[in-house]
Amino acid sequence: MTFQLLVGGNALAALMHPLFMAGLIYYGAIKPMSGAASDITAMQAWLYGASVAIGYLASALVGGLGLMRRDLSANAWILLLTPLHWLLLSLAAWRALYQFIVAPYAWEKTEHGLAKSSRLAANLTQSLLELERYFRRHKESGNLPALADGVRDTSAARRPRPRAAA
Repeated sequence: MTFQLLVGGNALAALMHPLFMAGLIYYGAIKPMSGAASDITAMQAWLYGASVAIGYLASALVGGLGLMRRDLSANAWILLLTPLHWLLLSLAAWRALYQFIVAPYAWEKTEHGLAKSSRLAANLTQSLLELERYFRRHKESGNLPALADGVRDTSAARRPRPRAAA
């Protein structure tokens, strides 16, 4: 249940963000200018504003902690763009919901670890270099084992098993 609330809550927050922003603009700026402002309108504007501010602060706090853990605190200025990030995140969530309804089996794959500061890219590069050194060392010393020529237990050599009739 907790997993569903966390995952579903993230998607729901991204979908609800533009609605909260529209409510904040309406109850905080448009309605008071029309002269129909009341205590309820002020309370609604405060509620929408507090929700948006808490969401931005929580997102910026998590981003700041991530930057500190990766020793990238010099890039903390980017957290000032959190409102823009949330708007783009919301746009992506609405697009994903639309695609889920229109083409539920389509999948746009994202490649991760391509950033210069990515630990995944650094670890992959380091692992490949270590693997290359390992094989070069064994090849130069003559200890690199030859692949067996007579291997018979491969999927290509196996006969297909008969299936039971339905």
